[in-house]
Amino acid sequence: MSSPKRVARWRLGLVGSFALASLVAILAIGVAITVVTTDQVVRTQELDAQFHARFVANSVLRLELRRFDLSKPLEGRDYRRLDDFVRERILLDPVVRLKLWGLDGTVLYSDEPRLVGRHFEGEPDAADGEGAQSEVTNLAEEENAFERRLATKLFSTYVPFYFDPSSPGKPQAVVELYQDYGSIQARADELLTDRLIALGIGLILLYVLLLPIVVRASHRLRRQNEQLAEQARRLQEQAERLESHLAIEQASSAELRRVNQMKSDFVAVASHELRSPLTAILGYVKTLRRPEFEGNPTARAEFLAAIERQGDRLFRLVTNVLTASQVENQDASLEITTFDLGSVAEEVREGFHESGTRIHVQVPKDLPAIESDRVRVGEIIANLLDNALKYSRDESAVELGALAEGDTVRFWVLDRGVGIEPEDLERIFDRFYQTDQSTTRRFGGVGLGLHLVRQLASALGGRVDVESAPRKGSTFTVTLPLRSPSRAKRAVGRPSNGQDSVAGIVQTADAPAEAGSR
Repeated sequence: MSSPKRVARWRLGLVGSFALASLVAILAIGVAITVVTTDQVVRTQELDAQFHARFVANSVLRLELRRFDLSKPLEGRDYRRLDDFVRERILLDPVVRLKLWGLDGTVLYSDEPRLVGRHFEGEPDAADGEGAQSEVTNLAEEENAFERRLATKLFSTYVPFYFDPSSPGKPQAVVELYQDYGSIQARADELLTDRLIALGIGLILLYVLLLPIVVRASHRLRRQNEQLAEQARRLQEQAERLESHLAIEQASSAELRRVNQMKSDFVAVASHELRSPLTAILGYVKTLRRPEFEGNPTARAEFLAAIERQGDRLFRLVTNVLTASQVENQDASLEITTFDLGSVAEEVREGFHESGTRIHVQVPKDLPAIESDRVRVGEIIANLLDNALKYSRDESAVELGALAEGDTVRFWVLDRGVGIEPEDLERIFDRFYQTDQSTTRRFGGVGLGLHLVRQLASALGGRVDVESAPRKGSTFTVTLPLRSPSRAKRAVGRPSNGQDSVAGIVQTADAPAEAGSR
């Protein structure tokens, strides 16, 4: 049980906290109201100053200006006559200066004679006749050079002037009146002081009335707060345990859903891509077995070529799947040899058969030999060329170029096809990702080609970059070291003849099996 002294200290703390919080809140309210009120009061005084300027221009100055020709600056007797009138009737506190503007920005009259006849670009405001316009004068402007000595801060109002206010159209001139902003600020401060005194008294009374209510309520709230604090502590412990379990479950569920979706997508796409060439092969085989084709060597040759293309398509798809699995599981060894990149490029191009004529190889003859895995480099080139051919028009050319830079070699594949949307550039190298995920998509493949390119380039110590614009084409650039950073043992089961290995990874371009993830 709490001692009386402890209870007293607790109650004093509650009351003191309320008193302090209430005081801070009331002061904050007072400051906020002061800021808002200050702006409103100043704005009101500026509107009063604008009204005064309109009154002077429309009621006092109009009758006098009817006697003068406002098509040119006033001079001589006309100037002195109007100047005497202005100094006697208009230049009264708070008005300190008057300018009469022509619509072309020429000063027709001013009580400062050095301004008369001068032209200023961009002046005057209100020349369109839409009404009076006011602003705090920018004394740094050239047209206000003679006003800087009149006051530290001026308020100017432009009033369109009409000989006949009822006639529409542009005004005959624009009257600009300068008023000392100090008088405007003084009136605003006086009005603001009265409002703040009333506000302060009201807030003090509110504070005094609220304080006894809190003192009476503090004793009742003490016990409730102690009970609630204990309940909150127990609930917080339970919530933390539940939150921890929930976070683990959510992460596991999200990962399972992602993996399951990837599996479903891959199975659906792979089954479609496998079924298409198999269906074609079976169709050609059954056709060849028909009696009418036994004595037709031309048809048999054509059908056998089609069967070969579809077989190459299946081989390419299976090769990509197996290679991707080996690279990601780090099961694939690298067979490092020294070879000529140009010869690899030519071998890959020849493997595309009829579509190879669209591939323009531009590899310099003096390009240094590369120390790397010849087959893996060939797979990279083949996938990039297959991707470029697939996403380009049938008659469009694809360029394969290379360049040595220091200790690295860069080779690129450029096409002028459909291009890649900016939001897809970061995802095209993801496994199984395709920009068009529908089963009726225009381009085939299971989304492994570009993913495999990135994995193989990384395994060889390099990288792949892409530049693309929608409907303008894409350029994929692979950067590899000229000398492999490490040599691995020959892979078990890998062909010893590097040329045969490169040729074996390319399918025919007439029926591409796998062309990246776009």
